[in-house]
Amino acid sequence: MKVFEMLTKLRESPKFKQWQGKNKEATLVHVFVSLEKGVLPAYDIGFFDAKKNHMTSFVLDEAAKDIQMNESDEVLCEEGKCILPLDESTVKIDLLDAERISQDLQKEKYKTHLPIKAILILQNLEIGQVWNVTYITKTFQTLNMKIDSSTGKIIEEKLHSIFSFDK
Repeated sequence: MKVFEMLTKLRESPKFKQWQGKNKEATLVHVFVSLEKGVLPAYDIGFFDAKKNHMTSFVLDEAAKDIQMNESDEVLCEEGKCILPLDESTVKIDLLDAERISQDLQKEKYKTHLPIKAILILQNLEIGQVWNVTYITKTFQTLNMKIDSSTGKIIEEKLHSIFSFDK
């Protein structure tokens, strides 16, 4: 499903409207999707209120029939740096496009690292607004790709051993 369709379904839901009425300052900061063969995807859509330093996520299935709300106590932010809001008007690359772009790169440059799970996050980072895509592979590696959400250009790609993260 397209990200904007999910956002529309969420924003039209009574649960979201009630929450938004009490959280007018909260802005959209991420759309998170985990894709795994044989598992139906769930969409985690996050909103952050910078004044309250508070994050709320809404998790919904493809049909948007079951919407769960998860609130966090407090978000840890570094001095002067916190979660950046998404600019929906600049998103030209949808979830399916980001998935295709990342699959093409994996097949072209990382053939031996077959993915078993994909995590896609639309977020605004210091490098820009991106689809932050991570594959967990059969070779115990993670392949991370950052794809510009406006152009589809791959900004960054890194392959890491799962066992090297503690170093």
